[in-house]
Amino acid sequence: MDLLIEIFSERFIQAGLAASLILGSVCAYLGVFLILKRIVFVGAALSQMAAVGVVAGHVIGHELGLNLEALAFLFSILGALLFWLPVSQGSITKESLIGYTYIFASALSIIIIAKDPLAEAENIDLFSGNILFVTGFDLFLISVVSSLICVVHIIFRKEFVFVSFDPTTAQTLKIPARLYDFLIYLTLGIAISVGIRSAGMLFIFSSLIIPALIGMILFQRLVWIFIASVVSIWISSLVGIVFSYTFDLPTGPTISATNAIIFLICFFVKRFLIRSP
Repeated sequence: MDLLIEIFSERFIQAGLAASLILGSVCAYLGVFLILKRIVFVGAALSQMAAVGVVAGHVIGHELGLNLEALAFLFSILGALLFWLPVSQGSITKESLIGYTYIFASALSIIIIAKDPLAEAENIDLFSGNILFVTGFDLFLISVVSSLICVVHIIFRKEFVFVSFDPTTAQTLKIPARLYDFLIYLTLGIAISVGIRSAGMLFIFSSLIIPALIGMILFQRLVWIFIASVVSIWISSLVGIVFSYTFDLPTGPTISATNAIIFLICFFVKRFLIRSP
């Protein structure tokens, strides 16, 4: 107990924990839609596009009068628009487009970093993440944007779930499925663009996927899936930060690894100890 009090009495730990809880909650919630829509790697591709925006900001952002967050936001929104548009070019599927975007964005990030020694030095944490270095402005921005995303999803919760579960029926009933679909992609892109610089790609992508999987393993009702997803990332953040501080480990990967271990525990408990009725 004394160790926990010592750890969480540090202000930078408190800020990092708050950022990981807020960002992780939003990503865990949005990740359920990625699973429902079977577009898991959209999260990875959008994270990579936001990373391109951040590293580009180191090189040209100041010259253009744009900051890193603005460029990350711009690239994420472009990616969200790209994945939202229907694909009808014969053998080119949405999955192949997502893979293409991920590879292209990854290559661009590496090339830009390689040509700028300062960017190379400053962007190491962009991929592995170090959420404990979050600033007061970062935390404020994360809180405001996350609150706006929550408001949008509270207002359109039923519509978002319906178009994700059964888009064909939604269109038959003349529900503007494409519009609601766009809002889902848009909020996803915004959440990723805000979190990528503070938390890193690994934390963002793992928070989008693993908590949703945990919720779906444990429950069948959607409301409990959402709750379990958010609670799992809370537990992972708390445990991960404690292990990171205690053993001097990188915070983002430690939280992601903790989340993955929780998934394995839930999987084996559900598989071997809990029998479905």
